[in-house]
Amino acid sequence: MTIIVAITGGIGSGKSTFSKEIKKRRLKLLDSDKEVSLIYKNPNKDFLNYLKKIGLGKSTKNKTINKKYISDIIFSNKQIKQKLEKHIFKIVRKKRFDFIKKEKKRKTNTIFLDIPLLFENKLEKQFDIIVSIISKKETRLKRIKNKKKLSRKKFNNIINTQTSDIVRKKNSDILIYNNNTMKEYLIKINKVLDKLIL
Repeated sequence: MTIIVAITGGIGSGKSTFSKEIKKRRLKLLDSDKEVSLIYKNPNKDFLNYLKKIGLGKSTKNKTINKKYISDIIFSNKQIKQKLEKHIFKIVRKKRFDFIKKEKKRKTNTIFLDIPLLFENKLEKQFDIIVSIISKKETRLKRIKNKKKLSRKKFNNIINTQTSDIVRKKNSDILIYNNNTMKEYLIKINKVLDKLIL
């Protein structure tokens, strides 16, 4: 039987680091953020047409997409945001379904899926184990500002669209707290991985 593990957490909590440790062990992982990034990086005709249809036509030029333009629009226009997320979610859901099906067929013992908006999209019942990464808001903001140069205002806008740590704590099987050093966090990740892949 294939054990399906979902990894989730708010922006800046440390999901990418967790995913890197999974890859280091050559375990099977589907990274939702990476899949979304590929949709924008190599957009097909259907996706470009959909952006025009929902009022984001100005974000496209010569088959390239200006993600900053889209980001600025969707955090001030809830309707466009919902339409875009629904469309992308549909594409990523298909990728997730195919990934799980393929690994089950291969009889892979444990597979991992990095899903930032797991609780927001009510996906918790689709997995055997949910791992949530919990980190203080100010710590997360500091990480994001260093990494992506995101303003506090934009960070707060994103936080407001994501579920709370209270919900994550209540509905997760495993919690990893990431508020101190990277060294300490890596030890915690690998302890969890050791248990999950026994």
